[in-house]
Amino acid sequence: MLDMPSVNNEQNHNLYWRSLDDLADTPEFREFVENEFPGLAEQMRTPVGRRGFLKVMGAAAALAGLAGCRWPVEKIVPYAHRPEGRDPGNPVQFATSLHRGGAARGLLATSVDGRPVRLDGNPLHPSSLGGASALDQAAILDLYDPDRSKNPVRLSNKRETVRTWDDVEAFFKEHFAALREKRGQGLFVLSEATASPSVARIFPNFQMMFPRFKWYEYEPLCNDSERQGSLWAFGFPFRTHYRLDMASVIVCLDADLLGAHPQSVALTRAFARGRTADAGDMSRLFAVESSYTLTGAAADRRLAIPSSGVKAFALALAAELFVNIAVPLPPGLDAIAPVLKNSAPHGFDPDFVRSAAHALFAARGRSLAAAGPDQPPEVHTLCHIINAALGNVLKTVTYTEEPFRNVESHAIGIKEFTDAMLDGRAQTVLILGGNPVYNAPADVPFARALKKVPVSIHLGLYRDETARACTWHLPAAHFLEAWSDGLAYDGTVTLQQPLIQPLYNGRTTPEILALAMGVRPFDAYSIVRKSVRTHYFRIPGRITKDYAEQFESFWRKALHDGVIPGTALPEIRPGFILPEYLDRLAADPPGGEFEIVFRQDYKTFDGRHANKAWLQELPDPITKICWGNAAIMSPATAAKLGVEKNEVVRLEYQNRSLELPAHILPGHADNSVTVHLGYGRTHAGRVGNGAGANAYRLRTQDALGFGRGLKITKTGATHILAVTQDHHAIKAVGEKEKERRVPLLIREATLAHYREHPDFAKHAVHHPPLKALWKELEFEGRRWGMAIDLSKCTGCSACVIACQAENNIPVVGREQVIHGREMHWIRIDRYFRGDPAAPQIAFQPLPCQQCFNAPCEQVCPVAATMHTSEGLNDMVYNRCIGMRFCSQNCPYKVRRFNYFWFHPGLDDIGKMKFNPEVTVRSRGVMEKCTYCVQRIQRAKIHAKNERREIADGEIVPACAQACPAGAIVFGDLSDPQSQVSKLHSHNRSYAILEEYNTQPRTRYLAKLRNPGEDARG
Repeated sequence: MLDMPSVNNEQNHNLYWRSLDDLADTPEFREFVENEFPGLAEQMRTPVGRRGFLKVMGAAAALAGLAGCRWPVEKIVPYAHRPEGRDPGNPVQFATSLHRGGAARGLLATSVDGRPVRLDGNPLHPSSLGGASALDQAAILDLYDPDRSKNPVRLSNKRETVRTWDDVEAFFKEHFAALREKRGQGLFVLSEATASPSVARIFPNFQMMFPRFKWYEYEPLCNDSERQGSLWAFGFPFRTHYRLDMASVIVCLDADLLGAHPQSVALTRAFARGRTADAGDMSRLFAVESSYTLTGAAADRRLAIPSSGVKAFALALAAELFVNIAVPLPPGLDAIAPVLKNSAPHGFDPDFVRSAAHALFAARGRSLAAAGPDQPPEVHTLCHIINAALGNVLKTVTYTEEPFRNVESHAIGIKEFTDAMLDGRAQTVLILGGNPVYNAPADVPFARALKKVPVSIHLGLYRDETARACTWHLPAAHFLEAWSDGLAYDGTVTLQQPLIQPLYNGRTTPEILALAMGVRPFDAYSIVRKSVRTHYFRIPGRITKDYAEQFESFWRKALHDGVIPGTALPEIRPGFILPEYLDRLAADPPGGEFEIVFRQDYKTFDGRHANKAWLQELPDPITKICWGNAAIMSPATAAKLGVEKNEVVRLEYQNRSLELPAHILPGHADNSVTVHLGYGRTHAGRVGNGAGANAYRLRTQDALGFGRGLKITKTGATHILAVTQDHHAIKAVGEKEKERRVPLLIREATLAHYREHPDFAKHAVHHPPLKALWKELEFEGRRWGMAIDLSKCTGCSACVIACQAENNIPVVGREQVIHGREMHWIRIDRYFRGDPAAPQIAFQPLPCQQCFNAPCEQVCPVAATMHTSEGLNDMVYNRCIGMRFCSQNCPYKVRRFNYFWFHPGLDDIGKMKFNPEVTVRSRGVMEKCTYCVQRIQRAKIHAKNERREIADGEIVPACAQACPAGAIVFGDLSDPQSQVSKLHSHNRSYAILEEYNTQPRTRYLAKLRNPGEDARG
């Protein structure tokens, strides 16, 4: 185990530290920090082979090499006749959407000469508001992935043969004609959760032709507990919505609203609005959870308890409100009071329980309590009761009907579907998306049952685990290749339009359903258009001859905007029913010493994104692990078990076992182990295969979120995790230097302290007047700069993926990451503060600081890094000879070096995925953030052509455009009225390492927390 004298030293509990190795100042940490280019000598002796690079490049490097070759030649040569209003090489944006988990997300797809190159959030869409998560942006990789399914495949007698769509149509015609004669007897359909009204409207026609068929939905990450909690409380499955921008007090009970909620991007934007204290006040967030989440990291006060204890905490919170504070219960629920009075004593921090309850009560009508989807229905019911009693309904909490109310429980559905296959009732199964062979509950033998079915048909983007177990696999169309519609989480109608012809002639769900029905193939465009005209187009008065013209105008605007305004589901105030669930409110009895917690992964989601190299190499915001998952536990639990980091442990749960390397995470609940889903794929593709271990092997129907009774044993083996938390650390080796340096990098204070000392951030460093060693450069005109508000930043890493997509940044693979050679131009430093058992977390994005007095420029022997006339610190790639002096002289450690050629195997077509405005760098070249200089130049050209000045906010770098919180602002510092100038002069503004006289153009706004007036500043 780590020998951590400083961990137990009370005087150091206010220090900031990046990891337990940093806190203990281990020799390994010192060696990594002091070695500017770790692992170089070893790699010189054992160079990485070509095969290793080809394996991990996948969609991020080879990308369009295979996909593009299907394009007709005339589509990739210059226009013979340019379309009107289209300039070759100029990017064009189109509104579209993607569906995930039964909700549509609005996007803006950027296309260059007919090929999509990046995805951003649609500012008009309620789920994105202009921001985009890492998952949303990386969805473009599927389009060009060389591992995508390209042809129909039939499995017969254990032999796979490639077929044509003519073969598929001939089979469907004969097979489904026979099923229609039997009125659909024996036909079972399993689909992902749908968000499309048009697909839902096909269902009645399908049911008329196959009246005896069965249709189920299954998502491994579903909202079953939320629906059941609503049914218990209201007798109806309502959907809960939160208005974080209107809430003064927020209590999250295992609810990761900022990271894992379907509305996480919009919720992050709303939450950030209340965190700056510019209006004199800021919201207050309490989080109760087992493992650190983005919401827990943003919390002002956090309590780490096992997930199985959250129900007991919810009862304690309700008892404090309704018994001790005597808040009146909603009408008809008086019978709950005795249950709360007689509830068992809790062992939680009583001060935390009282503080949360009194804060909720003091902010009646401006507070909310939220339960996470992994918690049992009782916790959701208690939150509904608390919100109603405090007068929060229709203020900070609203309800709408579930758009598709006939959907049964996903857990029950997959079990019934599997039972039908096992007992022979299912003779034909049609699986429309999803991968249940991989992600079905461990005690549901889906794979074994599927083998008993004579005819099984799978539609999907990939020949994944489920596709290879079916008798037929059909390639699906990517969402950028097809027309569709969907409902946002709040019910707003969202349109999906294609930007490119299907690269592999993939089909959509409506087309497959039409094929099964034996009708003329559905024209998806006509279906969506008819749906909009019939259900959403309204004109006052009676229909006139101008109807067609009016609808055409309405349709074109809807396509342009991507949404139809005014179509959100109406908000309602539900009434409570008699509390028949009273006996369920008692705290659950203990079920074993250790619990296992299954978590949605911030990068692979449920496993569907495992083949995206951008996401595999993206460090997890909390653990900083990439290229795999781990058994995450607290330092105390690791000490109890005698487990060290990277030591492989065997997890045994309900007679099933899984081996994973251990990762020790400060702030994790004791006696609890968290594993992330979405890894251990066997047929994801060349990127995702073999990355991590499959946690679904332990996840059972009664423990979809967590379960007690876990057994943990050491195996004696080790597996080095690719963890970036100590990479590129700004040097502060030694306890004294660390104590002085780190609080200067990440500056924060409580709201109370900020009110007393509003300029605290500017007084953290005191130094004599700074003098340059040479005559400083002088520039007139524009001075580009950036401001990053740490109070808004949640560490979600959307900016990292945005930068990677915009600037053609390569992936390097697991082995190179272990050596500290990841290429991201933005790193997000994660700092802990306080007791390792219950620390706080703070994030700090670090791009190139664009120093006006840049130390990198003084040491480059070939002037490859130099200042532009507008003061930008630019890189001239053709000059760089790879000496790396600039990186050694950079105090911020934000430069990245191409040790190898990270884009192997690309031909002219393979290069089409890349942003044509940014150079693809070669081996031996240093690179870094450029403030997206290509966007600056484009805006300057447009403004010049239009004979005007560049407007403030017109230039938005990729990181700022994607940021869900709006934490990044860019602009011209020479304009005193620009937003970035005002932020640079803000009393929370500071520059890191400003005592070096580097004069960085990027400044930070110090972080604020609001733990309460009784907390120290």
